[in-house]
Amino acid sequence: MSAQTGFGDLRARLAAAVSLPVRGGHVALLDGWRGLCILLVLVGHFVPALDMLGNIGVEFFFVLSGRLMADILVFKRQPIPTFLKRRFARVIPALAAYVLMVGIVTNVAMVATGHPPQLLSPVAALFLFHNFIPLQSIVAAFQHTWSLAVEEHSYLLLVLIAFVSARRPRLSTILALLLCLAALINGMRLFAHPDGIQFIIWRSDYRVASVLLSFALYTMLRRAAEGGQPPRLPWLAPVTAALATAGVFLLDPVNPAQLAMCTILAGMAVNTLEVAAAPVRKLLQHPFLLWAGTLSFSLYVWQQLFYCFTLGAMPGFIALPLTVVAALWSFKRVEEPARNYLNSRWAPVPDPVAARTTPTARAATPTTAVSLF
Repeated sequence: MSAQTGFGDLRARLAAAVSLPVRGGHVALLDGWRGLCILLVLVGHFVPALDMLGNIGVEFFFVLSGRLMADILVFKRQPIPTFLKRRFARVIPALAAYVLMVGIVTNVAMVATGHPPQLLSPVAALFLFHNFIPLQSIVAAFQHTWSLAVEEHSYLLLVLIAFVSARRPRLSTILALLLCLAALINGMRLFAHPDGIQFIIWRSDYRVASVLLSFALYTMLRRAAEGGQPPRLPWLAPVTAALATAGVFLLDPVNPAQLAMCTILAGMAVNTLEVAAAPVRKLLQHPFLLWAGTLSFSLYVWQQLFYCFTLGAMPGFIALPLTVVAALWSFKRVEEPARNYLNSRWAPVPDPVAARTTPTARAATPTTAVSLF
């Protein structure tokens, strides 16, 4: 076998290893935004001078979640049991794999070195209440699960909103805004009188405001556009996203009033992507951003472990590739197979009569494989 053939075979194997199924259509815009979010988090963690970018990356994730859940629960009106099952399939298998693997290794190392085992932190991470346990009980490898807890807790609130407003969909906007205001007021209370148990910016009873605000913004903007031409605001999304990013460097992200300014700007950005200028939409559908967006959940879950290594002696340029390798393994071996299996098991049984009389519909968001090579 020639050297050229061997190199070509190696390149093909590497391309297959990193290739991922990505979705097309308008959903690609949101997957590209998700890719931008995770890149900001990775840069914030592995480039110490830009650590504040991690904060806005998480905020961008929150507002994206609010927008997506508004579409699913209010406009598509996905049944609540289906919604909850799909959220479980999306998050829990990959999270459980990380928590079990890292938790076992961490506790074995602690016992071997004469330290008591730390069980509360991995248990809280797995069951999504890590953002309410005392700071002294936190194991660094699990502290990033605070944001996953915030999102899942906000989904429960949104399910309640969808249920209450089922017959009056416009009520969903009012309820979301009222709950958002209550969360912000609670955040200001905690900021003025901290209890010292947990960082206030991790607490769900404050940070759900970001998801709720974006949920309300999406419902308002979409209804305003119904029956008419969408407003021509081609540069609103990139400008507000840039201002939100600058805000985390110029404002105090711990102060609820100041963080709310970044949230409003981030919410405006993600909720106006469809009417953004063509170059912006083209950028968000770049294959690299789509690839990163597809891998984003596994990347977010595993980056924390290697970020902890960088706090020791591991350089960031080594930790980052290891994060990608771990995320690819997680996505291909755990996240995607488990999600597909659970969703197929929980899918409603089709009506055989309707199946014979209804033409087969094409997938709304077809997938294609995208590789970096």
